[in-house]
Amino acid sequence: MAQSASKSCDICMSGPGRSYCEQCDQWMCENCKTLHLRSKICRNHTFLSGSNINPQEKTFCKEHDENFIFYCIDCDMPICKICSVKKHKKHEMSEINESTQELQAEVKRLIDSKINSVKTNLDKIEQSTGNYQRDIKEAIRVITEDGKQIKQWIDKKVQALIRSLEKKRLQT
Repeated sequence: MAQSASKSCDICMSGPGRSYCEQCDQWMCENCKTLHLRSKICRNHTFLSGSNINPQEKTFCKEHDENFIFYCIDCDMPICKICSVKKHKKHEMSEINESTQELQAEVKRLIDSKINSVKTNLDKIEQSTGNYQRDIKEAIRVITEDGKQIKQWIDKKVQALIRSLEKKRLQT
């Protein structure tokens, strides 16, 4: 992120550029900002300010230094007005704002689809976890029951051996 304190004013070059004009793509000190906003043409400009400013990178056509205003559907890329006439003349195009809205809608559909898929998988995991917990409880119950039966059998055998030994002791 760009630190506003490290920038100098793009207008007077002497003061620290703590404010960023989004429309002009310039850093300004407080004095230049005030003068800028007094100008009739710049009266409605918006500024970013604060300790950390990361102005969005402007997207221009590298060949013509123009704003992108169209989206070439055939080439799947944004283009400027000059490119639209020269290189993309017979291509299918739309306004960049339209394309952006369509792309946003498509991204939203994809995200919603992924969310639904994740929810379905989560439901399956929760169901499997519940089944696993029930299986463990059943296994513990069976082991406990088997343990009781084995203990009873051992107790009977121990008692039978003790009786047998007692009987032999009394006979001697």
